Amino acid sequence: MNTYKHLAAGTLALALMGLTAAPLYAQLPTHLRDYPLAQRHKSGDLVAPFFDGWIANGDGSVTMIFGFMNRNKEELIDIPLGPDNHIEPAQFDGAQPTHFPVYDRGGLTGIRERGAFGVTVPANMAGTEVVWTLNHAGYSYSVPGRATSTAYEMSRGERALGSLSPAIRFNLNGSESTDREGIMASRVTASVGTPVTLSAFVQDRGKRSGYGVDSLFPVGTTWILHQGPAIPDFETESISGHDRGEAGEGSESRSDDWIVATTQATFSEPGDYVIRLRVDNFMAPDSKFDNHCCWSNAFLPVTVTP
Repeated sequence: MNTYKHLAAGTLALALMGLTAAPLYAQLPTHLRDYPLAQRHKSGDLVAPFFDGWIANGDGSVTMIFGFMNRNKEELIDIPLGPDNHIEPAQFDGAQPTHFPVYDRGGLTGIRERGAFGVTVPANMAGTEVVWTLNHAGYSYSVPGRATSTAYEMSRGERALGSLSPAIRFNLNGSESTDREGIMASRVTASVGTPVTLSAFVQDRGKRSGYGVDSLFPVGTTWILHQGPAIPDFETESISGHDRGEAGEGSESRSDDWIVATTQATFSEPGDYVIRLRVDNFMAPDSKFDNHCCWSNAFLPVTVTP
């Protein structure tokens, strides 16, 4: 058979595969069609918890870090805390999100949300599994957090060019977050339809002397609904480090080397909310979301009255 005939035969085979793929997929039993590599749906698809890794703390405790994946192409999912969204042991329950947005970042990150929250397991429980369970649309998934595999061990140390997770404070003289578990701000009160100011002090804290790169980079900030009955309207939901750098230092108020990141949030429904502030230094050459570096979380509770 000559080269032309080989090519023609290959083209025909590929065409036939394309014609038969959909019918064969439809003939598969439901339990085989529902694997994560199966075709995604606009709505009615699964939401799955993920264990991202663990960090050994100096006192013998370990911090376990979790994220999630909403496989729906369009449907935003809300799963309240309770039997359909819980963590065991119960003492760690409540830190997880109840709102699951749709992401499509491309690359390795894809539709995953990484490092949405963390929990610290004390030294006397360091071997305990922390299990997060999500039930939605007829699917039930549980993921165990375990501090037993070095493949999942993470570090708080400097990256290849000195990057560290940024710092977040809600009060210059108060607690500081430099990790995924984050800190909790004092509760803010608001009323439906009336904008309320949310703010925090943020800074890059990389130690890059000797690496031939800028000592500090503009940080990016994103305000995210973590828990609550309805998505707030954020005046400035997200600003990248690139945009913040392009705008110049005068675009935001500063206190010494801290930047005051702020937004106006308007709530459409009363209730109790938790807003997550994610601060990143993705402008640094050794910091990328795909590689789990470098960002920190902080959480701001809001009570909204009618």
